[in-house]
Amino acid sequence: MSLRAAIFAALAILAVALLGVWQFVPWVFTQARGLMDGERLDMLVARAGLWGPVVIVTLMTVAVVASPIPSAPIALAAGAAYGHLWGTVQVVIDAELGALIAFGLVTGLPLLWIVTRRKTQKEL
Repeated sequence: MSLRAAIFAALAILAVALLGVWQFVPWVFTQARGLMDGERLDMLVARAGLWGPVVIVTLMTVAVVASPIPSAPIALAAGAAYGHLWGTVQVVIDAELGALIAFGLVTGLPLLWIVTRRKTQKEL
């Protein structure tokens, strides 16, 4: 199976899985939408206790990599939970981590495609 077919198959499986979740368990998306509310996000971080910074890191990194997710409520929750200084430090580190992951995806995937394409052309 070629790389292109493998990526297409993985995306198709992901789409079918998301469609299945949306069809059979729609409350998952309702709860995920609730994370965009600043007050609910503050409560989630406060309940996480020592795992609160891990929650902030994960949410902010995903928000930067997957751009439709707003990062402002996450930054507000970090500031409310850890204060101005440490909340800002945490958000800056998380945004940088997300930007590095996005940069790696944008530069790495096309490079992988070019390398595999050249190998298949040399074989022909």
